[in-house]
Amino acid sequence: MMKCIVTGLGNRGRYWIGNIDKRSDCEAVAYVEPSEANRARAVEQLGLDANKIFASFEEAVEAVDADFVVDVTPPSVHHIIAQQAFDAGLHLIGEKPLSDDYQIAKDVVEAGERAGVKHMITQNYRFTGQPRTTRKAIDEGLIGAPEQADVKFYMNWADAPGSHYVTEPFMLINDMMVHHFDLLRYVLNADPESVRAITWNHSWGWHKGDAAHAIVFKFPGNLVATHIACGCAVGSRTSYNGDWRIEGPNGSLDWHSDGTVTYSHLHRVEKPEERQIPLLDVVPADQAMLDEFFAAIKEDRQPECSARDNLKSLAMVFAAIESSKSGKEISLSAF
Repeated sequence: MMKCIVTGLGNRGRYWIGNIDKRSDCEAVAYVEPSEANRARAVEQLGLDANKIFASFEEAVEAVDADFVVDVTPPSVHHIIAQQAFDAGLHLIGEKPLSDDYQIAKDVVEAGERAGVKHMITQNYRFTGQPRTTRKAIDEGLIGAPEQADVKFYMNWADAPGSHYVTEPFMLINDMMVHHFDLLRYVLNADPESVRAITWNHSWGWHKGDAAHAIVFKFPGNLVATHIACGCAVGSRTSYNGDWRIEGPNGSLDWHSDGTVTYSHLHRVEKPEERQIPLLDVVPADQAMLDEFFAAIKEDRQPECSARDNLKSLAMVFAAIESSKSGKEISLSAF
């Protein structure tokens, strides 16, 4: 039985507690929450034992024996929780992003490696049916080597007044788009070499920072990916995965907002073909992430979405922001 300490009892913390409670192979033995109001709410609404909730990580570590930590704190304090977990010799699975500062993120990754523990980031989007199915189709050569991928995302994103998503700059890229950039790396099985980004705000938007963008990533092998987004859309919406089209010499793969994937090859010189691809039978992402994390610990290997690997997705975020600010194409080799 794996035992964990959950840090953070806000909405996302309660989500993770629910996921852990569903499992028979792990249990939460302590919780950390500095906010007295959140501690009281957790006792009242979740039925948690008040004696298992601590105001600081240090108190929790001294009180219980644990194997790992679930970090559900704000990005600005991820590095603090990470270092405390590493100092205690505990494995760590943490919410994205690794940090809101790229250098701090690099330092955290290196600290985890020095401590010899497993450190995984919860990039849950990649564990779902569309990306898993698409990655398999590309790996099997269905469309040949892809040379273009186009992603569109339209959503009334983060519209709660006063939240940090609304008040801080570049939050659509900084928070939401790390999901899509990680998906690009996973689905295409490649890492970009450079990025060019243009960002802006719409007159009706509710974000202080730019919430619309057009981004171009250049990958090796003549592969180019575009990402178009409007985070203050008030009309039709995509899914949170976005609408995708991946083009290769033997056809295209398309994602649709209903969760389906289609393959098509419609060039007139060959017999046209268009069909829906059955999605792989995957377990829910929250279960899959913990399954992978526990397997990595047991097998003494790096997990998928390890912190080291996730730095590459995070680099895409910060390089895109730098490109928007500078008006220049930015090499990912600088990160």
